[in-house]
Parts: sequence; structure tokens; C-alpha cells
Amino acid sequence: MSLIYADTDRSVPTTAGLRRAEGGERPTSLRAGHRRVLVGVLCLLTAGAVVLYLVEMPAVDLNAMTGSGLISVLPVTTLCGMALLVVVYIGSLSLRQACVWLLCVQLLLLVLMLHGITVLLESEPRFAISWVHAGFVEFVDRTGTTAAGLDARWSWPGFFGLAAFWVGSGDLGALYPVMMLAPIVHNLLYLVTLGLLMSCLKMSWQAKWLAAMFFCLLNWIGQDYFAPQGFALLLYLLLVAFLVKWFRVPEDAARDLPGPARAVRRLWRWAWGGAERGELPARATGSSERVVVLAVVVGLFATATVSHQLTPFAMIVATAGLVVARRCTLIGLPVLLGVVVLAWISYMTQEYWAGNLNDVVSGVGDVGGTVSSNIADRASLGDAAHQLVVRARVLTTLTVFLAAGVGLLRRRRHGIEDRVLLVLLAAPIGLAFMQSYGGEMALRIYLFALAPASALVALALFPRPEARPSVLARCAAGVCALGMLLTFFVTRYGNEAFERIPAGAVDAIGTIYEQTSHKVKFLYVTAVPDLNSTPFMPLGYRDVERVQWTNTMAPLDPTDVTEVLQALRDQGPGGYLVTTRSQEAFVMFGQGYPVGWNDEFRGTLASTPGVRVIVENPDATVYALDQPLGSTPEPLVPPPTGLQVWRTPWTPVGVGFLVLLLGVLGTREVWRIRLPSSEHRRLRALTFASIPLLIGFVVVVLERFVLLTS
Repeated sequence: MSLIYADTDRSVPTTAGLRRAEGGERPTSLRAGHRRVLVGVLCLLTAGAVVLYLVEMPAVDLNAMTGSGLISVLPVTTLCGMALLVVVYIGSLSLRQACVWLLCVQLLLLVLMLHGITVLLESEPRFAISWVHAGFVEFVDRTGTTAAGLDARWSWPGFFGLAAFWVGSGDLGALYPVMMLAPIVHNLLYLVTLGLLMSCLKMSWQAKWLAAMFFCLLNWIGQDYFAPQGFALLLYLLLVAFLVKWFRVPEDAARDLPGPARAVRRLWRWAWGGAERGELPARATGSSERVVVLAVVVGLFATATVSHQLTPFAMIVATAGLVVARRCTLIGLPVLLGVVVLAWISYMTQEYWAGNLNDVVSGVGDVGGTVSSNIADRASLGDAAHQLVVRARVLTTLTVFLAAGVGLLRRRRHGIEDRVLLVLLAAPIGLAFMQSYGGEMALRIYLFALAPASALVALALFPRPEARPSVLARCAAGVCALGMLLTFFVTRYGNEAFERIPAGAVDAIGTIYEQTSHKVKFLYVTAVPDLNSTPFMPLGYRDVERVQWTNTMAPLDPTDVTEVLQALRDQGPGGYLVTTRSQEAFVMFGQGYPVGWNDEFRGTLASTPGVRVIVENPDATVYALDQPLGSTPEPLVPPPTGLQVWRTPWTPVGVGFLVLLLGVLGTREVWRIRLPSSEHRRLRALTFASIPLLIGFVVVVLERFVLLTS
């Protein structure tokens, strides 16, 4: 990280520096001694920030959280410790030369304090969905295969297979450290990839390190847990960083670009007046090195394609944007990547789209519906504190994009165009035309745009690459960082009352696992009927094939549980009603039920004749109905396993088209790297050869969609 964030540029001499040169510089030993004193003071203040952060941490009572989340129970000293670290970090940016080791230590501490605070406060991994992912890994480890019929996510099993291989066991004890530390590890790796991207840009070392801090403070999305999205985001950042670093278009290569790129160039010049490029000149590299990097890029994309539904499309949009904006020489790469993802969707995920094609297609182009499901619906539920959290997230997102726009304009005033950052900022917005992605598309757009946005926000404050930022600019950076810190704990941990997993809930579900060997059906309550989402409880972390869950309407009157019991009765033998502290907090804070509703609800269930309390502790209670004599739970039927490729009459022909097409497109890009630009016209034969293959492949894909969904 220190090498990536190190600045190779030299600042131009200032007027004051010239005067000192004329009148004689201060002795070198005096300047070095002054610097050591400043660094020593910064180290002491950094240590003091850590002490303040930790001193009252053991006294935190997570059960006292309100609808505003973790910030409602954090000690003032903890917040002051983080605020002090932010101020000291800005102080480190005020040194005349970067003290890289100190900045690395401070940035590491900031990641630990921000994204690792739950490791100190909570005994169990956060997010119920991470427990489901643990169950997927356990299934792969136990069976050596997948079961696409159990869950749509099995159609993209790459992450779960890699996790099982890397951890070496699907046992929950082996996965615990990975699940707990995933946010910390992910964010540290994100910073490395951000540094790799910024190493190609004309930025001062202060701006680079400021962007790194902003990335930490603005990454409130919470997708960095043990999940395919957190892993796929790392692949996305690596891919765009590799493209920018190894395949930047040289200054004199405009004449070799295709017609549409020339049109974009003329439009860009009209808008920006031919400003200086915001990227450093591409370093000389051998064609063999770039061929290897191209193979790595395609490998990253293939890994993302088999691991996550959305990230490959973000990769394609970003790659195409860089090509059109004349910042990537691999002009055929978007087509190659598109063929790869289309092949995977057509041949390997038909279990998913064959039954959900209408839902997938209906959201394409419906931007208004996406906005409604992502923002309006979320802001309409919950108590006042929770709605404040939702509004803070929306306001933070809009502010970040606005500040990034200011960064672009300020850089333009200094004669620099940041085309790469603009493309990477704007490209994810195109994902809004796909679908709502379960009401989370706006969050994913922000996530993919965060790295370039962080760099642009830093450039809004420190726009000049060759000069030391002014005192006013550094003060403004400190004020902005403190504001981000305050909003971080509202936006990132505003839902912590129901996103955390209490230890008692784990014990309760574990008891059910130990007492049963048949199929288990869990019932939980929500304020939205047919929610069809993972409840805030640790379900499915093992034997995922014998566990299923569904929700029913939570009664407004907690003393009237008639409909809840009827829903439990409909589950039949093997059905359990589970209520946990986290799920109850979601109903009260996230869905607007009155505080104290949960206690009355539990009490009513416990006193109802015919209802048995199977497990009870302060964090969770499991209920079951008395069943008639002779009734038996539903037997467990092993699910079909493995990725099934459904065949149509033309499927084998499509596979042939696919193999030939990938070979032609891959060869074309390799030769584009190896041939000098003056001989790129020789690639036209490969281009013409790929067109009929592409048409044939697309026709077969359409044939499969039509036949397998009819």
C-alpha cells in the first residue's frame, strides 16, 4: 500500500522556497529534527486516539439500541477517539513530505475502528444472510456439488466453492473467523486496489491519501461481509485498475481509434477545451506482459461471472465506457466479456431464469420503478429514527455525487480533465436500466461508483497535483472528514438493532438442529406479507437442504395471535415459530410497530393453550404446536444436485459457435496488443470472421430462452 500511495511527482518550488534558497536554507539537521518532533507528536496523538476509542467500549449495552442504531449506545469517548484519529490523519497530510509508514498505520487503525467495531462489540458474525452463505459453503464441502433447485444463488456458485476450497472446511467453527473479519479484510484490499488505480492519475500524494480516508468513511453500504458481492467488488476494482494501468491509450493514438471514439473525442474537446489529461503517461511495457495482464483481466471477469449476478454487467459497462472515452486500447474486450456472461447465463443458470424470466425482464428500463423500490418504499416504513437513517443514506449518496462533480470542475479550472474517473463514476448508473435488483440497485450503483467518487471528492479539496494544499484546504478536508465520520455511524450502523445476530439466537437455532433430523420449516413475523426475504436470525448455516422459512403478518395487536397460529398450523409437523431480538427490532424499528410490542407478543404465545415453548432465552424463543398422535414431519428428500445444462435442438451448435467465437475474439485482442498500431488494419479479417459467429451464437441463445420458458 505504501508503494501504491507514494507520490512520484515533485512539487514545483514555491515563492517562499525560492526566497529561502536565495537567503540560505536552514540546516538539514534542523529540518530533520523538526520533522522528527512533528512525527513523534502525531504518533502520541494516534496512540491517544486508540486509548479514547477503547476506554469505555466494554460498557456498551447493545440491547439498549434504538431505531438510530449503534450510534445510540456508543460512548462519547469512542466517538472522540475516532474524531481525534481523523484530525491526526489530516495533520499527517500537512507534513511537507509523506511519512508513509505513519499514514499506513493510521489508515489501518481507521479501518479497524470503523469496520471492525462490531468485532469488539458482538460475539457473532453480523447479517443473517452471511449465515446462509455459510450453509452454502457447508453444503459444497459436504457434498462436493451444488443444488440449483434450492436457491437461485446456486446458479452462481463460484464464491461458495472458492470459500470451501480456501477455508478447507464447511464447519461453522472454521468459518467463524472468516465471517467475523471479512469486512476488515475486504476494506483493506479495496484500499490497495484504489491505490493501484490512483497510481495512474495525476494527483498529489496528499490527495491520494485523503481519497483513501474518504473511501473508508463513505463505504457505509455494508456489502463487505462474507458474501459474493463483497468479493466481486474487489474483482471489479482490480479489473478497472488493470485496464487503466496497462491499457491506457497513448496521447498520439487518436487516429487509430474507431469512428464512434473519434466522435466522442470531438464532443469531449468541445466540452472541455482540450485540457491536460488527468492520467500519467503510460509506462513502456512489453507486449508479453500486457498479454498476461489481459489473461488476468479475463480471469477476473470469469470469476465474477460465476460468483455474482450483477458485478459482470458493471464490469462490462465500465470497460465499454473506458473504450468509448479513449482510455482503453482493448476495443473488442467489451464484446468478449459480453459473450462470456451471456454464455454463462444461457447455459448454466437456466434453473433460475426459466422460472423467473418475467420478473427479470419486466424491470428492464423501468428506472422509475427502480427508484421507487430502492428509495420511496424504504423511506415509508419504520419509526422516526429509522426513517432518519434512510434519509441520511439518500442525502449522503447525493452529496457524494455532487462533491465528485465539484472535483471534476475544480480540476478543469486547473486545466486537467479526469476522463477515467468520470467514466468510472458514471458507468454504474447505467445499471439502473436493468431492474430494481430486489430494491437494492441504488445501493449497488453507489458501491461501484464509490472508488472514483472518493478520488474526485479528494480532488475537490486538493485539485492541484504539483502543489502542497493550502491551510484552508486542509482545514476544509478535516471538517468534511469529521462530518463523514458522524454520518458513517448513522448510515452504516443505523440498522444494527436488527442486523446483529445475538448469541442466544444462535443457541436457540442450534438446539433445533440438534433435536431434529427431518425437514424443518421456520415461521417468522413481519409487517409486510409475503416478504420472501431472509429473516434476521441465523438460519440455514448447515444442512441447508432441510431448512426452509416463510413469513406471516405480525399482528398489530400483540395479544391477538390467531392468524399467526393458523399460519404455524399450516406448516404442519416440523413447523416452528421463531422470534428473536433482532427480528423483533426489525418489526418495531424498521417497520413501525410500537416499542414493547415484542414482550406482549412473546407473553401471549407462551400463555396460549396448545403452544409449546421449545427453546427460550432473552435473545430468542422457539414455539411449536401440539401435534395429533401419529403425525410425522415431512421426510427429507435429497434435492437434485449439480449444475444442469438443459438441452434444446440447437444447443450443441451454440456451444460450437461459442468456442469458435471466444477463440476469434481472444486472438483478435492478443494480436491487437502484439501488433504495432500501424498494422491494426490486419485485424479486420478477424473482426469479419467474428460477426457470423456472434450472430449464430445469439440466435441459439434466443432459441434456448424461447423454448425453455415456454
